[in-house]
Amino acid sequence: MKNTAEKIEGNRNPDSKPLAFAPSLSWVALGFLWLIFAMNATSREIMFRVMPAIVDDFNLSADVVGQMVSLIMVSTGILSIFGASWSDKKGLGWARKYSGVWIVIGYTLFSILTGISALTSVVVGFVVLQMIKNMFGGIGESIEVSTVAEWWPRERRGFALGAHHSAYPWGTLLSGLLISAVLVVFEGSWRMPFLLIPLIMIPIYIAYWLFSTAENFKKYEKTAINMNYTPTLDEKEVKKNKKGDILLLLKNPNILIGTLCVLLGQAAFTGLNFWLAPYLAFVGEFDYAAAAGWSVIFTITGGIGQIFWGNISDKIGRKKTLLISFSWLSVALILFQFSAENLMWLIGIQLFAGMCTNAIFPVVFSLITDSAKSGSTGTAMGIAMTGMYLGAASPLVLGYLINQGGGWSSYSGYITGLYFLASCMIIALLLTLLFTRETVGEKRGKDWALVKKESCGIE
Repeated sequence: MKNTAEKIEGNRNPDSKPLAFAPSLSWVALGFLWLIFAMNATSREIMFRVMPAIVDDFNLSADVVGQMVSLIMVSTGILSIFGASWSDKKGLGWARKYSGVWIVIGYTLFSILTGISALTSVVVGFVVLQMIKNMFGGIGESIEVSTVAEWWPRERRGFALGAHHSAYPWGTLLSGLLISAVLVVFEGSWRMPFLLIPLIMIPIYIAYWLFSTAENFKKYEKTAINMNYTPTLDEKEVKKNKKGDILLLLKNPNILIGTLCVLLGQAAFTGLNFWLAPYLAFVGEFDYAAAAGWSVIFTITGGIGQIFWGNISDKIGRKKTLLISFSWLSVALILFQFSAENLMWLIGIQLFAGMCTNAIFPVVFSLITDSAKSGSTGTAMGIAMTGMYLGAASPLVLGYLINQGGGWSSYSGYITGLYFLASCMIIALLLTLLFTRETVGEKRGKDWALVKKESCGIE
């Protein structure tokens, strides 16, 4: 029996050109999935936004906070592989809603439970609930990214994943305003944002559930073919999945190295978030409110970079885009040592860095989903998510380096920490150059590397 790709070629006019950027139903799906991911990310961000109040409530030291945050963030990736593999077996494309709904219920419920005083009267209760919530959230991110890839043509996958991931930081930037409003209304009670804001997910997911149907998915595939695009692979392939799929996927260099690269990227991203505000406050002598406010400027260009580089990767290739992005970040991270000089430097460096801080993730995700075999996109993304959130433990290293350098107010420890973060990007650059193969564009399978293109899923 012919596979889907052959069927598509048989129905496609080779002389035709795309009629538009993407099918209209792809845009609708992207809109829903953007909102869902924004709420998923917001469920993690609430903790950071209310952390000063939590510190006061439980009288926590900086060391304890660093360990607590690392533990909660690393837990995000613990079950991603297994949850995503389970999702692959439950159904692809529109049918991922059947697995996704249980995950959404999980991270929404445990966010709300965190807002109940009786369950978080001690810090251990808070940590446990947030760890469970993040375990659901990590699986959810894998499913949400995979679903976007399946609702969009392969030729526009980089743009779609970049646009989708702009929900973090743009979506969380908007929700941050809502968190602030809730804190004002309820006089600084840190539990109320956990209790109220996750409820927004209920109408969003109901609307998505009604939209995500087999009929709409077939319309999308038909439109994509008529536009001379390549739609989602045949979801019947999921029936061929075996328990060994995880090991088979890990044998693919693009997936294994892509996972290591998102681990290093997350180490840099989480590390920079941990590093910047204390550097401005204790070394730059900004007051605490100013340090918090001026340390999020890079989110402005963060979303722009995700869309820009995601779209560019569709044209020049994932590998070339990643080589540019990792080089860019290596320079940008070193420049942060000048960020406390004056506001012009601080704003300029953050805007420059922001163009790539978030962008590397959707490009790597595109590389991984390009390389995964039919029906295993979710599992491949689960592997990536597990690796990515292991990288969130970087504050443990930075805290050690800062302490060894003389403590919070000592310049030298921070600078050593920056070079550690930059070295993560240099390692990611070398790994990408040597051990991955291009999956799209003119250089698809024609680039130089130490691995064979066939091992990377490129025929």
